[in-house]
Amino acid sequence: MAYSKDHQEIHSRIAALYEKYGNKGFISFKKAPEIKGTQFLETIIAAIENKQVLRMTYLPFYEDKPYFNNIHPYFLKEFGFRWYLVGLNAFKGQIRTYALDRIRDLELQPETGYQEAHVTAEAYFKNAVGIIAPQEEPPFIKLAVQLTQAQYLITQPWHDSQNIEEENEQEVIFSFRVHPTYEFRSLIWSLGKDGRVLEPRSLKEEIKKELEDMLAAY
Repeated sequence: MAYSKDHQEIHSRIAALYEKYGNKGFISFKKAPEIKGTQFLETIIAAIENKQVLRMTYLPFYEDKPYFNNIHPYFLKEFGFRWYLVGLNAFKGQIRTYALDRIRDLELQPETGYQEAHVTAEAYFKNAVGIIAPQEEPPFIKLAVQLTQAQYLITQPWHDSQNIEEENEQEVIFSFRVHPTYEFRSLIWSLGKDGRVLEPRSLKEEIKKELEDMLAAY
C-alpha cells in the first residue's frame, strides 16, 4: 500500500474518530490484526537510507529451518496487513521479496559493499497488484464484469492501468496492463459468476482450470 499525503490524512482522521467514538457502540470499526515483524522496520529503513547490507536470518513458510544471507535492501511495502522487504539476495544474485514476520534475526553489515538498485519502488511495482512483481512486460487483459458488480471496480479500481473499454446494459468491459499474479487472479475469483476473462486466452484457460480444480475438490 502506498501511503500518499491524502492516504495519511484519511488514516489520521479515522484514528481520531476511533479514539473519540470507538467505545460508543454505534460505529463498527474493523479491528486490524497484529502486524508482526514491525520491530525490524527501523533497522531496515536505516540500512536503505545509509546504503548498508543486512545479514538476515529468515524462515520461509515452506522450510523447517531458517537460513541466513546478505541482503542489499531496496524497498519496503505493506500489503494485506504484512510488511515486506524487497532487496538483492547476494548469494543468488537476484532481487527477492521477504515477509518481515518471517525474519528471525537482522544485523547491519557496514563493512560489506552495497550494490544499489537500478529501479525505483514505483517502477518495480508499476505492473503488479500486491507484492509479487515480475519485471517483464505485462499482458493486456480484458475482463467482462456484470453491471452491478462493475460499479465496485469503477469506484475502487484494482490497478492504475484499469480502463473501461466498452459497456452495455448487462456488463462493463475493463482492460488492464498488469501481471496476472495470484493476487490479481484472486480479485477475478472474487467476482464469481459476475466476471469472466476475455483476453488473453492463456489467462482465460488458467482461470478455467483453477475453477475446475476447485469444483473437483468439492
